[in-house]
Amino acid sequence: VGLLLADVVDKSVQAALIMAVTRTLFRTESRRSLSPSEVVHCVHRGMMDISEDANSMFVTAFYGVLHRPSGRLTYVLAGHERPLLVTGDGSLQILEGQGRFLGMIDPLEIDEQCITLRPGERLLIFSDGVPDSTNDAGERYGYERLHAVLLDSRDVPAEHLLAHIAGDIQTWSTGADPFDDVTMLLAEVASGAAA
Repeated sequence: VGLLLADVVDKSVQAALIMAVTRTLFRTESRRSLSPSEVVHCVHRGMMDISEDANSMFVTAFYGVLHRPSGRLTYVLAGHERPLLVTGDGSLQILEGQGRFLGMIDPLEIDEQCITLRPGERLLIFSDGVPDSTNDAGERYGYERLHAVLLDSRDVPAEHLLAHIAGDIQTWSTGADPFDDVTMLLAEVASGAAA
């Protein structure tokens, strides 16, 4: 199973078109290889090939391939927020990995990482719009609040967790205009297989 969350710089028609192209490139390249690093390199190359101005637009991305029977997740971070893993013992782990954004500057520097998701664990993948949400006083929601709500929500069923986190962000930022999109993806491991 492929897990992808990507975020394009800017908020314009051009940005929307770049994201549509990026999505198409990921879909195409993920059918050719199970290596996240190889897929991301090909996506980057494709974006560079179509870019009229190599300094105008870039995309950050988390891309992983999950082997459901074993829970083995191989992934890359291309300039994206580091996902958060709530482990079986209830602690929080920030995923490792380094890499640069896609669509600008060659050569692409990225490293492939691997973890094993175990029963009872949850992986939250999110865009920078989550910690960058602001309230009417101009304060950021930040990582500490995100970590706290995630850890305090261990008893919230997975199917309700993203709405719970989004509700917490919305309650906290009431009165402030949205700064950015709030995008999240959750993977939970249940009964020995990732769901």
